Amino acid sequence: MIYLVRAFAILGVIFVHVSSIPIGAIVDKTSFMFLYFNFLNIFNRFGTPTFIFLSAFVLFYNYYDRPMNKKLMLTFFQRRFLYILLPYLFCSIYYYVIQIYYSYGETWQQFAQQASLADFLHMLLWGKAFYHLYFVFISIQFYVLFPILLWIFQRKPSITKHLIWIGFVLQLGFALYNHFSLKYADTGQLAISYIANYFLGAYCGIYYNSIKEWIIITKKALFTSKAFVWIALWIIWITASLGDVYLWYWTRVTDSTTNSLYYQGLTFVHAYTTSLVLMQLSSLLYRKLHPRVTNVLIHLGVASFGIYIVHAGVLFFYFKISAVYKPVIYYLYVGGGYLASLLISWALVGLAHKYFRNSWLLFGSQPKYSPYLETRRPAYFRQNEKSLSN
Repeated sequence: MIYLVRAFAILGVIFVHVSSIPIGAIVDKTSFMFLYFNFLNIFNRFGTPTFIFLSAFVLFYNYYDRPMNKKLMLTFFQRRFLYILLPYLFCSIYYYVIQIYYSYGETWQQFAQQASLADFLHMLLWGKAFYHLYFVFISIQFYVLFPILLWIFQRKPSITKHLIWIGFVLQLGFALYNHFSLKYADTGQLAISYIANYFLGAYCGIYYNSIKEWIIITKKALFTSKAFVWIALWIIWITASLGDVYLWYWTRVTDSTTNSLYYQGLTFVHAYTTSLVLMQLSSLLYRKLHPRVTNVLIHLGVASFGIYIVHAGVLFFYFKISAVYKPVIYYLYVGGGYLASLLISWALVGLAHKYFRNSWLLFGSQPKYSPYLETRRPAYFRQNEKSLSN
């Protein structure tokens, strides 16, 4: 199930990055085309918060009940270094090179004159070698925090029951402090800006065996109190999502703004509830789809980290192709960008994982246990899911 959530998250990420091009290019902001791409751009902004939620979910699901010691933490940081930091380093080098090369005359002579090791190291440190790498920078912050949080939660287990509201308070407190006092512009690169999503994932990971009945949609539960919780969740999700879309549409069309807390609030509720909705949707699809279809989505989820790293490079070169601003052709042009970035990245990562032993250097690790369904039997939700990767 967890890989299906990852699959939907990466699909959302690519939608956001592809749709940002027409958002900036379309002159007539009142056109249906702009309305359509604005919807895709804002509605799918759940990708990063969902990946953060999943990261916390998987980490606390796997580590919370294990005794914390030096060996465990050494293994934890070793895996993060090998499967996250090294791919991040290599892809940062690649993206820095293509940016400098194509920004200054497209000659290696110009590249040598403009490139700077100090500049690159600064970008590497702050996750700014390319526009999408901030997510890895945020993840690194949470990896540093994880042992501290795990130590606290294991020694004060009563705290874990309150993680949801604690996360709310911490994130809201920082948002208010930043709005009225700090006024730091680039809050999207700070882990504290996603702490509520992270604590929600931690709570779900720690108590998954207890709360999974509230996540899984079944016919029997439709006539119980669980159904009221589901309905409330989906109503809040739909309302927040459409409100988020409309607010940004109004801003872009009228070139007006309102209090920044409104934007942050709607975006937060939209992304926060999407993580839970995707958990429900994925559990349902995991049980109902044909195993072959499910396995395709699982494979997409397995490859999602590598796809996240690669797809921006594909888009970089794709959108160098000149666009024709006629409605039908332009829709096909942008749609082609989406398919190219998804399919080329997916194929590259999938083939590398299959045929190259050291593919983890570029695209991260693969799960220890096979998460795929047997295609000769019906798909069903496995109560003891062993495919959660740590």
